[in-house]
Parts: sequence; structure tokens; C-alpha cells
Amino acid sequence: MQTSDLIADAKEAIGDMRDLVQTWTAVGGTPSWQVIIGQPMISQGLDAGGYTEVVSHEVRVVAESSSWTTAYGTACAAALSSGQPVSQLAIGKILVATEQASRRYRVMEVGFKPGSAWVVLRVRAEDQR
Repeated sequence: MQTSDLIADAKEAIGDMRDLVQTWTAVGGTPSWQVIIGQPMISQGLDAGGYTEVVSHEVRVVAESSSWTTAYGTACAAALSSGQPVSQLAIGKILVATEQASRRYRVMEVGFKPGSAWVVLRVRAEDQR
């Protein structure tokens, strides 16, 4: 299967799951993407004073190299530039989930395999301590 077919399938999945898809933007409101957010994942870390729990989410963004529009008319920015995730999706960047009362998430991890239909992010809510 060619990458273009995989990306077309990913866009179709976004269109088919309209009720589950959320709009996320970079700080400042642009660019914006339609994303699929996974269930909360809990992990433990050992800090001074004991163990802490960290809640994170997996977020999937269509790995398209140009802007596109969903089947329901929502514009989406490109997630790739020169074959790599755009700088707004980099580790440490803040993304805003508009359907969650503009809750802010920090990108903790980025995964992209050339030829894949998705850029996969691991994010953590900014208001989580």
C-alpha cells in the first residue's frame, strides 16, 4: 500500500469519527488540526519524596504535508514539513484542545515513521502537577 493511500484512509477515518475527533491548535490559535485523542494512560515516576503518577494521552494527527479539509468542512494544517513533523508538534510545545475549554497540553514525545499515515504524540495536561 502506498503512503498516499494510507493518508487518504487516515483522512477518511477522521471524517467517519467526527464525534470523537477534536480540534487542537498551537498556542495563538493557528495552525489547527483535527486529532484523535486516546484514553488516559497512567505511569509512575520516582521523584524526591516518593512515587508520582503522570497521566498522559496519545494523540494522532494525519501525517499530511499540505493543508487539507475534512469531509465535514473543517480546515486542517499540514503536520509534516520536509518529511518531518512541523515545529508546532515538537517536544515541549503547547497545544490547545478547543473542545476541552481550551485545556493546554504539553508535547512529551513525538513519533513518526516515514511512510506512516499518522504523527503520534504523547501529551500531558499543563494543569497536571
